[in-house]
This record gives sequence, C-alpha cells and structure tokens, in this order.
Amino acid sequence: MEQTVSPSCNARDYTKVPKDLDERYERLDRDNCLRPTILEVGSTWTKKEKKKLLANVTTRVLHSREQETERNAAFDLLDALTKSGGLPVEHASLHVLIAATHSFDKTVTDTVIQENVNPIEKVERSMLIMATTVHEQSAQALLNTPESTRIQTATPQLFLEDA
Repeated sequence: MEQTVSPSCNARDYTKVPKDLDERYERLDRDNCLRPTILEVGSTWTKKEKKKLLANVTTRVLHSREQETERNAAFDLLDALTKSGGLPVEHASLHVLIAATHSFDKTVTDTVIQENVNPIEKVERSMLIMATTVHEQSAQALLNTPESTRIQTATPQLFLEDA
C-alpha cells in the first residue's frame, strides 16, 4: 500500500539517508576515510515510566522479551492513534541517530608530522559531508561566514556542489 503525502507536508524518507550518505562519501571523501558505523543496543534496557499521571516515576530493566513487548505496544498505540496510517502525525519529533567513523591511515601525530596534514581539516570535511546530507543544506548555509573561507580553501569540492 503506497502512502500519499499532502503537498503542505515536506516529507523525507529517512530510510534513504544511509544510502545518500554512502553516495556522498564516495563522491566527496577523496581520502576514503569515512565508514558507516553500526550501533548495537545493549541486551538490557532501562525504562522509566509513570503508571498513572500523578504517580511517581518508576524504573525497571527490560530484557529481550520485554523489549519486544514494549516495542509492539508502542507500534500498536501509533497504529491506533493514526487509524492505521489514515491520519497524519503532525507536530511530532523524530529522532534519528546516524553514525560514521573517520579513520586515519596513520596516527594523528604521524599525520601531522610525517605528512604535514592538518587532521582537523579532514574531520571538518567529514562532518560537513554528513551535515550537508542529513540537513539537505549547502555547506555555505551551514557555516559561519568567517569559517567558510578557510574551510572552502581546504575543501573546495563541498562548495562546488553548492553552485
């Protein structure tokens, strides 16, 4: 079943962000130092909850079976509130965690001393590749004016895309 989005809603498919990031890493990371990072959650979770509106907050540990039950309950509630996707969820926040690892071929000290390369510029480039992709903004729009000249000199390929 394909869902339609109203024209007033600026929707984005967040499941495509990792693919978009990989494409931009390949195109803009000339050192090939960025790698996707897979985050794994622990086997036990801690849940803080109130049983009733005026009750005190209680804390409990959830193991894998309880985690599955809680996740299913959350999706059932979302399904009921939206009438199985028939009602839009407006004024809601979605928190998405995306991680990448920046790897240096040598230690940071060797990068500075042996190769005479500023590692901060490399990490700034990595951060800008991620930020411009995630926020769908140009590098120029994301940077403070005094910093953009310095970074543009070090990483011109990010600013060429903006043109």
